Amino acid sequence: MDDFGDWYREQYPRFVTTLAASIGSRDDAIEAAGDAFEKALEQWDRVGRMENPTGWTYRVALNGARRRGRRRSAERSLGAHLAVTPAGDRDSLGELMQWVSPLPLRMRQVVLLRHVADLTEPAIASVLDITRGTVSSTLRDAYTRLAATIEAEEQQQ
Repeated sequence: MDDFGDWYREQYPRFVTTLAASIGSRDDAIEAAGDAFEKALEQWDRVGRMENPTGWTYRVALNGARRRGRRRSAERSLGAHLAVTPAGDRDSLGELMQWVSPLPLRMRQVVLLRHVADLTEPAIASVLDITRGTVSSTLRDAYTRLAATIEAEEQQQ
């Protein structure tokens, strides 16, 4: 396949429909498809020569959708534990600061920008001048650390 544009126009509608049926949400499918097609375009010299570039793109989209699902679950869990609102009332903000203060600076910044400033991952990436993937992995690592800390504290009680 030589031309990304032709391939994209041909594949995208069916791709989103199939992905939505697979993951259960059309909005999530559109987001995952956009990310996957963006990666395909970035690597088109290699992906376009593959026997099945659409299959590779599905795998990228499904992996991305799974990561987002795990991250949302962790966010809900953390949010329920901390009861942080986007407006960030002072009590919740103080509690959040206690939890995130031991984290490394970048993790702390990303968590606060996500949960206090209520910024999206692309916006956080822009603010910190890092990639969206770095934001995503930093959030995941921060949630893992915070979950372990919360679990350890609950076991002590």
